[in-house]
Amino acid sequence: MSNNIPIIDFEQVTISPKAVAHELLQACADWGFFYVKNPPIPQDAVDGIFDLEKQFFAQPLSTKLQAPYVPAKNAGFKPASSNGANGVFKDPREAFSINKWPTTTHASSATLSPILDAARPQIQSFQKQVQAFTNRLLELIALALDLPVDQFTSQHDPMVENFDNFELMHYPPIMPSSEDTTKFRISPHTDWGTLTLLFQQSIGGLQVRPPHYTSPELDLDDEIWTPAPVYNDMVLINIGDMLEFWTAGALKSTWHRVVPTALHGGVDRYTFAYFLHPNKNAVLVPIEAMKRDGWVPRYAGIERTAEEHIHARITGVHGRREEADKGEGDGKGVESVVVKEVVVK
Repeated sequence: MSNNIPIIDFEQVTISPKAVAHELLQACADWGFFYVKNPPIPQDAVDGIFDLEKQFFAQPLSTKLQAPYVPAKNAGFKPASSNGANGVFKDPREAFSINKWPTTTHASSATLSPILDAARPQIQSFQKQVQAFTNRLLELIALALDLPVDQFTSQHDPMVENFDNFELMHYPPIMPSSEDTTKFRISPHTDWGTLTLLFQQSIGGLQVRPPHYTSPELDLDDEIWTPAPVYNDMVLINIGDMLEFWTAGALKSTWHRVVPTALHGGVDRYTFAYFLHPNKNAVLVPIEAMKRDGWVPRYAGIERTAEEHIHARITGVHGRREEADKGEGDGKGVESVVVKEVVVK
């Protein structure tokens, strides 16, 4: 196993899809993270989204809050220092979450703040490009696992509403001081869906926990984290909970975090990500051909639907933050992270 997050050249798909599929499988099993070089998304489209989000986040807070975050929809503006990724910490990051827009009707009816409101065609076009890319990635993963080519794509209908999430993110500078005890720009977490595509620009800080991880308990004081370098012309992709469920842990949904590094902690960091999710009624059970004795899922959820899993994760994050703010619990959450959920029936 390499000591570095793998880089996969997507141009090679047309030459040798089986070879690329094997590389993908190895990266997903060993790391749960990989870079894609030469992705089928034009760089000017990527740069356009960066320009858009910088304009949006430069607006006054009151303007951005015209479309506040709604947990039930997982959409809207989340101010800096709102609920953290795992429900224990508050993360000093602001974000705007945009749902999937299968049609122009969805695009025109979504609630957006100014600047984004005028960019609906641009946002929807980018969503469609990412969805086509992820469709091909899922086909290649199925090929590598000797599964039907539509094993995963059949659970991701591009024309059906689900919990796909296109999130614009701004990490304000963290200036070191004796009073500042900020550990994270975003706290340790795994991603909830199928795949996550992260677009970065110059400023780093993302770290990945080595994928030998098998337990939901994470000791923040005794972990080894691997920095994920920034390559402006590559997409960083990681496996989410859904693929880990379906493959009985063969593919890894890996813990990751963003920290204020000495080099970049005092600089604005802009990123955006597309979180791919399955159809709401997709069931989280291991694929028959992937079942194996002894696998224990890290989260409750076997035989849940994807919709139930997402609501449980959202409730777990927001519910735990409210308890912490009220001073409830045993106070040990700062030293270890255990993702607890509310069981949805």
